[in-house]
Amino acid sequence: MKSVIALFLALLALPVFAALPVVSAPAASQAAMLKSGNPQLAANKKLVYDFWRNILVGGHLDQTDKYMAKNYIQHNPNAETGRDGFLAFFRDVIGLKPIEVKATIDDLVSLTAEGDLVTLSFVKTYDDPNKRGQKYTTTWFDMFRVADGLIVEHWDSALMDVRK
Repeated sequence: MKSVIALFLALLALPVFAALPVVSAPAASQAAMLKSGNPQLAANKKLVYDFWRNILVGGHLDQTDKYMAKNYIQHNPNAETGRDGFLAFFRDVIGLKPIEVKATIDDLVSLTAEGDLVTLSFVKTYDDPNKRGQKYTTTWFDMFRVADGLIVEHWDSALMDVRK
C-alpha cells in the first residue's frame, strides 16, 4: 500500500519537474537591457541590437557597412567569413528582403555584454522528439565581438546546414 501511495505522489509531482517554456522579453525589458553603467558596453549592446533589428530581421542589407567590419570573422559553417560572405549568404542563400523595422526583437530573451563581446539569446521552438506532434522551446544564442564601433566576429549555435 505504501508503494502505491508513493507512486501516486511521485506522479503528482511530475509537472513540478517539467521544463518551463522559454519566453521572450517584453519591450520595456528590452529597453532596460540596452542600458549599462559602462558607456562602451551600452554602445556595443546598441550596435548589436540595432544590427539584429535592421539587418537580420529588417533585411536592410544595404546598411550592413554601418554595423559590420569588412574583415568580419564568421564562425557559423553555413556562411562565408567577411562582410561580402555575410551579404552573399543572406542575399543569395537565405533570400533576405527588406521589411519594416520594428522597435524590438520578437523572440529576444536576453542581451548581455562583457568586454568586447555582446550576446543575444532567443526563444527557439523545435518539434519535441519525445512527444509526436508537440513542440518545445529552448534558447538559441548569437555572440558578437565588437571593435572600433563595428561587429568584427560572430558565433552561434549552428545546428544545421540551412543551404540544404
